[in-house]
Amino acid sequence: MATSSLTWRFHAERDVLLAEAHARPSTPVAAPMLATRIAALSGEAGAKLDRDHMAALCRKIGAAEPGPNARWCVVDAATWRLRWERHTEVSTWTFFRPKPDPDIAPFAVTALDLAPQDWLAALPGEVMAAAHVELLRETPKTIVFAEDMIGSAVAGGMAQVTTDFRPGPDGFTRFVVVQEDADTVLGGHILQQLMEIESYRLLALLAFPLAWRAGAALSELEAGAAAAANRMLDEGGVQQDRQLLERLAALAGQAESLTGETSYRFAAARAYHGLVQERIRQLNETPLGNRPTIGEFMARRLAPAMRTCIAMEDRLRDVSDRVSRTTQLLSTRVSVQAEQTNLNLLESMNRRAQLQLQLQETVEGLSVVAISYYLMGLIKVLLEGVGEIRHNLNPTLATGLLAPFVVLLVWRLLHRIRMRIGHS
Repeated sequence: MATSSLTWRFHAERDVLLAEAHARPSTPVAAPMLATRIAALSGEAGAKLDRDHMAALCRKIGAAEPGPNARWCVVDAATWRLRWERHTEVSTWTFFRPKPDPDIAPFAVTALDLAPQDWLAALPGEVMAAAHVELLRETPKTIVFAEDMIGSAVAGGMAQVTTDFRPGPDGFTRFVVVQEDADTVLGGHILQQLMEIESYRLLALLAFPLAWRAGAALSELEAGAAAAANRMLDEGGVQQDRQLLERLAALAGQAESLTGETSYRFAAARAYHGLVQERIRQLNETPLGNRPTIGEFMARRLAPAMRTCIAMEDRLRDVSDRVSRTTQLLSTRVSVQAEQTNLNLLESMNRRAQLQLQLQETVEGLSVVAISYYLMGLIKVLLEGVGEIRHNLNPTLATGLLAPFVVLLVWRLLHRIRMRIGHS
């Protein structure tokens, strides 16, 4: 077939996205097989440390190292095999090795025994989940679980799974899978689902202690929000309302801080719980005798803890909303009170302006009298001087006749000056 001559420009992340779809396939395994899964919490910033640790193992056994941006790597050391996968905040290290003798008691040997012990001891991060799984062809003769054993037939009855979800002597939880069928793909798929259920259930439960620790602070927030809402009923004036606004601002800050501390963990818990439920559905369980299934165990033990986390998250969201609503209502009341205060201030200023205008008019009238008086004095002196020359001129009579005109002229001049100042 001819190669296309189209010169398309592919998205820079296309190859990464295509590879992601194939990043976590199950590993086909043939019974009897031992598997061990370790999930180490190293945080979102721990990817490089985990990758470097995987590279150190590759150098140690002479295998190809993962690339600088690799998120998974498989190492085959002939007698054992390791698959490293990097997730958002954890790395999973899954070891496989054939069981050397089917008659050996369950978990007397593990998939970790052949791995370099010094390298294992330096595993980065904090171990959250650690589980051993034995895939067998026949039911073991030795009982390794407690009386409250959990078991079910999975994959439409093609295999049986038993566990007690309790840590064994070495701290690892343990699963026994009996698969009489030789389907290696099915065996690998069942092992992967069980190991992911164990990893994700513990990662989901990380939020549970946080929910309990946040409960006391949340109760204080709720009490503070209720007290603030009750205080709003009191008409204590602007000063009291402003003090209440400061208290509400402090409550809002506490709520925001608590949300910041818990939101990521609660969101991650929901995601991990969803993955646990999905993997349980994929197991396609049916009861095995009178034993509880894995799904029933998780419904009794994991689901209540998740509901507690969800309830705590809902309470935190509710108290934040209540504080926000109370703040808005109080801010509205303070704004209305401030507007009324401003209106009263404007009315007071208007009254003062009117009084000042009346005072100015009074002063203006007095100014006209005073200026006219002094001006008439000057005119009288001038007329008396002229009267010495013109004996027929009566200065007193002339001054009296000029007085109205002088007063009018002075009033007009002062009025024009005031008008000019008022328009400037």
